[in-house]
Amino acid sequence: SNRGNILVNGPLCDALYRVSKKDKKQSASDHDSGYPTSVKRKDLIERWMDRMDNGHALVEMPGSKILHLGRGEANPVSIEVEFRQGNKKKFLTRVRGMEEYGIDAESLSTEVSNRFACSSTVETNPVGRAALKRGRAELVFQGHLSEELTALLTGDEKLSSHGGAKGSDYCLPKNVIKVTLRKGVPARKKR
Repeated sequence: SNRGNILVNGPLCDALYRVSKKDKKQSASDHDSGYPTSVKRKDLIERWMDRMDNGHALVEMPGSKILHLGRGEANPVSIEVEFRQGNKKKFLTRVRGMEEYGIDAESLSTEVSNRFACSSTVETNPVGRAALKRGRAELVFQGHLSEELTALLTGDEKLSSHGGAKGSDYCLPKNVIKVTLRKGVPARKKR
């Protein structure tokens, strides 16, 4: 009868308040007397959102075509900067995981080397590093290009002062790009 409350029937009650067998064993002493018969709308929405799993969708934007729909977080594009062997002033930038988003490794390698005037290599079987899945590649670029690559892949030219990041066709969300600076690699100063 109260406008803010919602009556909770059997299936809805089970979906919101059912305790898994694992949780029952852990909280055997904290046994509840029963389930509620009505709850406030706000509490129902909060409880419903808490019970849902995270998910992600990869969408091709002109046309909104769903390429991939999955549970959990989207696979990240990892950008890793490390010292080049033998010299403390030169860096290597490694990129993995771009194939998940429909980006071809060879074309990205060529585009980055042209835009940022650096050498690039496409490795399908990196030696001394974690193995790649079949059909995946790791790009290796000369120099500390974490900001430039983030700006290029997200399409946000404000992230880098380098002119090569302008006019990018890529549009990855910023939260899927994970930048790792290896030991001793300084963070770049914001300009």
